[in-house]
Amino acid sequence: MGHGMSPGSTGLDTTDTVDDGTTAITTSPPPGAIGLDAKSGGSKQTRASIADLIVGYARRNRGSRVGNGQCFTLVDRALRGADAKTASDFGTISADADYVWGTSVTLADLRPGDVIQFRDYTYERVDVTTDSSGTTTDERAEDRPHHTAIVETVDGNGAVTVLEQNAPEGSAVRRSQLYFSNSSTTHGNRTTRITVGGTFWFYRPEAH
Repeated sequence: MGHGMSPGSTGLDTTDTVDDGTTAITTSPPPGAIGLDAKSGGSKQTRASIADLIVGYARRNRGSRVGNGQCFTLVDRALRGADAKTASDFGTISADADYVWGTSVTLADLRPGDVIQFRDYTYERVDVTTDSSGTTTDERAEDRPHHTAIVETVDGNGAVTVLEQNAPEGSAVRRSQLYFSNSSTTHGNRTTRITVGGTFWFYRPEAH
């Protein structure tokens, strides 16, 4: 799917999957300790250490199927292993709602270890290259109808690399790059246009 191009949501290891179950979308929890100063076991646990544990868990499981293979399960286990609150701490888990994973943050504030919740998300990338032989157009589109993923890196210009499973359906934990803002950029003889649709929420996990 990459066609030798710079990554889009190509599974960077290499979409369209719906997770079973979800928590009724409630308003984002009021800001509180985001793991910055929350105590655990009598010692302070920093946001960075929680983030490192979450990302580390997902990285260690790349290429493997975690639990029942659902996207929720990967994120739930990663947060539990970091002694962070999970979706069940913010509401009842139900079949067709949107999970809340912590304190709501913006794309501008997004960091590794944060969690993204998707609803009817799509992106389309169109690369138009013009040279002496003419014009070539490459198009790529992906979606995440109902999905959850962990932020691995924030790449700039609306691009984010995530660790996820069950995207596409049945896939093991993998790395993908996704886009979260519309853009049009030109480099040399190539113009790239990104169009993003649907809804997505960014959350910063909170320590127990």
